[in-house]
Amino acid sequence: MRLSERQRKFAGMAAIAFALFVTAIVAWRQFGDPANAERLFHTRAVGLGVVERSVTASGAVKALVTVDVGSQVSGPITEMKADFNSAVKQGDLLAVIDRAPFEAKVQAASANLAIAKAEVARREAAIARIQKQLGLLDRDVGRYRALASSAGVSRQQLDQAETQSGATRHDLAAAQAELETAKATVVLRQAERDQAEINLARTLIKSPINGVVIDRPMQRGQTVTAEYQTPVLFQIAQDLSQILILAQVDEADIGAIRTGDEVKFSVEAFPDETFSGVVDQIRLAATKTSGVVTYTVVVRAQNPDMRLFPDMTATVRIVTARRNDVLNVPNEALRFRPETAPAEDANRSGQTLLWILDAGNSMRPRSVRLGVRGDATTEILDGDLKPGDAVVLRAKDARTESK
Repeated sequence: MRLSERQRKFAGMAAIAFALFVTAIVAWRQFGDPANAERLFHTRAVGLGVVERSVTASGAVKALVTVDVGSQVSGPITEMKADFNSAVKQGDLLAVIDRAPFEAKVQAASANLAIAKAEVARREAAIARIQKQLGLLDRDVGRYRALASSAGVSRQQLDQAETQSGATRHDLAAAQAELETAKATVVLRQAERDQAEINLARTLIKSPINGVVIDRPMQRGQTVTAEYQTPVLFQIAQDLSQILILAQVDEADIGAIRTGDEVKFSVEAFPDETFSGVVDQIRLAATKTSGVVTYTVVVRAQNPDMRLFPDMTATVRIVTARRNDVLNVPNEALRFRPETAPAEDANRSGQTLLWILDAGNSMRPRSVRLGVRGDATTEILDGDLKPGDAVVLRAKDARTESK
């Protein structure tokens, strides 16, 4: 026979009531003496307060933007204009690479460019001369053709004039081709000089951003070698009034974290102080170390007094859930059960049993429904519990209490 929904609900409530009754009888038999119950257990008054659930991790403090300033040219460093902790602005001169060889290359490239331009001028003059000569020949050919019709000149003279005109025309075409080659050479020499000037300018190492020099790995007199990789001369942090923390969070906890979550953190330099921040980014790329998978959570925080330095180690607590001014009990109370209480009575139909000492110091079970389970306390959504009730946390250690 199938029960109706109302009958099933009634049966469930009856089962809960019976379980509470049985548990109460068991508790009374074991702890029926009120004075004995008060003496054997630690209690805490139920009250309203904050329930927080958090994830703990550690990470390194970083600047919002950090730029490695290097050199694209090789040579010895002749001047160092900035030192550690120097405040710099975009365009400020930081260092100078030996400029003499690059200045010589600019001069050589400029001379080559001048020679190429002179060659173009010579070719243009040659073309002008050929064009003038061709004009005279073409005029003779025209005159000879007019005279040939009246037998004023011989056919041989006309042929010679036409041959000379054609040869000169070919010379003109060749000269024009050579002129184009000379002009292309000018473009090449111009590019070479431009590159030489660019390399000369690169000997002046300038700051690309406004910021503070946090590292300067090279010294005046050292030789920079930039053929295979760009050497780092300075590391500049753009703005240390705001910092990032790259926290490594275990894969088991990453699902609870959301962008915008509140963060509390501390550093070893200021162990008695707590700083605040928010989750700015959750990076998808995982890091696997010795079989442990972690994800990088980027925390953004304010650092107006500049006390937090890059690469400090921060211990981070990310608040993943928070309830303010709610009825709550210590988590320890959820774990307590009298030794003789039936195991199946611990949780029925989403209800949890807590144990309290009533006004007569008798231990009684109370059925409640839980909300957010925090790090130290758990929210009570509803149930047979009210502020001021003395919830049982744990049994007292007779040896400890007697001392």
